[in-house]
Amino acid sequence: MGVNLTDVEVVVATQLASWSRRLAALLIDTVVLATIITVTVLAAGMSPEELNDRIGKREPLIILLLFVLPEAIYTTALIGSRSQTFGKMAVRIKVLDAENRSPIGYRRAFTRWFSTALLWIFWVPGILDHLWPLRDTRNQSFHDKFARSIVVRT
Repeated sequence: MGVNLTDVEVVVATQLASWSRRLAALLIDTVVLATIITVTVLAAGMSPEELNDRIGKREPLIILLLFVLPEAIYTTALIGSRSQTFGKMAVRIKVLDAENRSPIGYRRAFTRWFSTALLWIFWVPGILDHLWPLRDTRNQSFHDKFARSIVVRT
């Protein structure tokens, strides 16, 4: 009794992470990062009003230090070393190489984060990037395609 191609495709499809799991992981990671930012701001002695004022003035250093840099480090370090962020661990999914299902390492983890960040600069591409797995046969977003990665269930 042999395995035909359609059986293999079904097995691969069931192992890919669903869009809802990816969304849940993103929401958990957002809470984790918001907590880190809040603790950092409070430890620095900055009031919420002062932070809102400085963000409203679009101070590049504040935006870089409180939003861009923590997300880049968090995402790159965890996916580069463990193939998972805390959100992905919670919903039992991880990021792997699209071809051989091995860890993608730090360089491609950074590529994956950076491409997401670039797409979000223009909002609409960022939204499309996160919705793309709903229509992609491998449930890949654009940032997965740039990094040659897939997200699978663990």
